[in-house]
Amino acid sequence: MTGEELSIAMEKIFEAGALDVYFTPIFMKKNRPAVKLGVIAKKSNLDDVIYSILKWTSTIGIRMVDLNRVEMERKKDDVEVDGKKINIKISSYKDIRRIKAEAEDIKKYIS
Repeated sequence: MTGEELSIAMEKIFEAGALDVYFTPIFMKKNRPAVKLGVIAKKSNLDDVIYSILKWTSTIGIRMVDLNRVEMERKKDDVEVDGKKINIKISSYKDIRRIKAEAEDIKKYIS
């Protein structure tokens, strides 16, 4: 597949409900260069994601691994800095707490 085709495939797989889509350069048999497609999806979107992969890529098969996921609890809030509102994400797990400003808001603040 060309880079352009891979780009379209990535968009379509995200539209089908994938949480993440990524490419890894690899070598196949006889030292042929290739691209490995990695996709993370929830079980609730699995059929749509599989369909999208088979429709928008040249693959004829998919290998799947069932994984468990642990997520930090997340909530959003906003703070005011120099009269400008900045959205923040607050993540926590047990005694761990992280606060991070949204990148787009930081860009607006510094420009």
